[in-house]
Amino acid sequence: MLGCTRRGLVPLVAAFIGLVFASTAFAHSTLIRTMPRADAVEQESPEEVVLEFNEPVETALGSIRVFNADGERVDLDEITRPSGPEVAVALQDDLPNGTYTVAWRAISADSDPINGAFVFHVGERGAAAFSGDVGAGVPRTTDVAFTLGRFFSFAFILLCAGGMAALVYPLRSADARVHRRLLGILAVCAGGLVVAALLNILFQGAAAGGLGLADAFSWDVFTAIADTRYGRVALIQAGLALALIAVALFARSRTGGARRTAITVGAVLGGALAFTPTFAGHASTSGNLSIVSDILHVVAASMWVGGLAFVVLALWFALENRWPLATRAVPRFSTMAVGSVVLLLLGGTINGYLQVRTWSALWETTYGLLLLSKIGLVLPLLALGAYNNRYAVPRLRAGVAEPRERRRFLQAAGVELAIMTAIVAVTAVLVNEMQPRAAGHGGEEGGAMMTAVDFGEFEAEVSVEPGTVGPNEIMVVLGEMEGGEPVEPETVTVSASLPEQEIGPLVYELEPVEEDEEPAEGDAMTEGGMRYAAEADLALAGEWELRVEIRLNEFDLLTETTMVMIEGR
Repeated sequence: MLGCTRRGLVPLVAAFIGLVFASTAFAHSTLIRTMPRADAVEQESPEEVVLEFNEPVETALGSIRVFNADGERVDLDEITRPSGPEVAVALQDDLPNGTYTVAWRAISADSDPINGAFVFHVGERGAAAFSGDVGAGVPRTTDVAFTLGRFFSFAFILLCAGGMAALVYPLRSADARVHRRLLGILAVCAGGLVVAALLNILFQGAAAGGLGLADAFSWDVFTAIADTRYGRVALIQAGLALALIAVALFARSRTGGARRTAITVGAVLGGALAFTPTFAGHASTSGNLSIVSDILHVVAASMWVGGLAFVVLALWFALENRWPLATRAVPRFSTMAVGSVVLLLLGGTINGYLQVRTWSALWETTYGLLLLSKIGLVLPLLALGAYNNRYAVPRLRAGVAEPRERRRFLQAAGVELAIMTAIVAVTAVLVNEMQPRAAGHGGEEGGAMMTAVDFGEFEAEVSVEPGTVGPNEIMVVLGEMEGGEPVEPETVTVSASLPEQEIGPLVYELEPVEEDEEPAEGDAMTEGGMRYAAEADLALAGEWELRVEIRLNEFDLLTETTMVMIEGR
């Protein structure tokens, strides 16, 4: 990067690996169990609906709503927490027989909104439950605003923290006029962070509640999210940014020791800002190692990106003193850049191991593809850094750079900043994406999981497609009786459990596949046999136990159990 010393090339290349793996976002929370179970028939009216996640979630604006078949709410709208990872809502007494739809929204441990829906039955299966917008995702405009809000929040944090670090060390010898202008820009960046932090509270509320942007600007939305961990961290960001504005304006009006002291205080505030993204995300719930590595990543990125931006601005503002300042500031920034890339290596590699685990996850998951896009953006930075290290920096340090070389140096720095902006944009998208580690990506290829099950008088083939974490199609294909007669069951049911995680059973009643819905070539039992299928959400990787129940008539119920391995996506 700009001004890296020759001995800094090795950690610079290592930082390439760190950038590939580094992330300030961790995995979304996962719903692992419900009571009543999805699609279960309860003989008595349940008193409450309980959702159990793999980690604690927040439900300030996210909620659990239960509808009857007419679309009327039958919950009491009182969210309780039976235990850390569980949330529940009480139901009206003595629900009539029928089918009920549960729609839920929550705020994941990584501060992202999650949602879903399922049905259960009381007494007997009734008419189709109310659907409407139950379980619908976040409106597109809200999702875009949410992503943009995070982009500007990240960008302003990098500029505030890195800008103060640059004033403390690389630019400490800049003249008073340059310092005043840079401090004014810092105050503007801090003001932008105040606005972004407050808007992000509203955008978070809109995303958590599935609201449009017009509905987001509400005091109820703001206060609801302000009481969550994400909201509290955003308010802390805004408070630190306000303090930084005051310090920057104070330093701008002072000279000598008073200004240096104020800049030092500002650097402390900037460093505190660099800590905040970690405590707004999943890292704060994933152990000390995740917290430390995530903080290292943000601090290093701030020194690199924000520091470079302010060094370039300082050179621009210095006018006739530009190149004398460059002989002092650029080598100092080189030293700071070396430190930042070392931190990127440590933090990024640790996060990469914790979240990606395997090389195959880089091209087999959306998260991995986004990381690969970061590689494509970092490669030009490495080329520019090599050019500056080989040609520009030595001549700038010696004060012998020609005008053409100086122009190239500034142009290269401008390109670096543009690429860094793109990297921040990719990160803003990346934080919303499920990570391979959370998706249970184990490095093995997924694919249809198929197994034959012997029911005595006939065989059935059970398949799970695609055999990876998330939505799957469970299909049971029935063979013929020994005499060649077709099997015509009354019901086919599959109960899925993951014993090692104490999940399940999740019960799915399979429906007959219409004759014109021919399976693709290579699917289970493509020729002959009745086929039954259902959609199933298998949330975690592992060896799942499938209990297949085939009811032939009122008296004959055949049951067999088989195991299938569900891999990561």
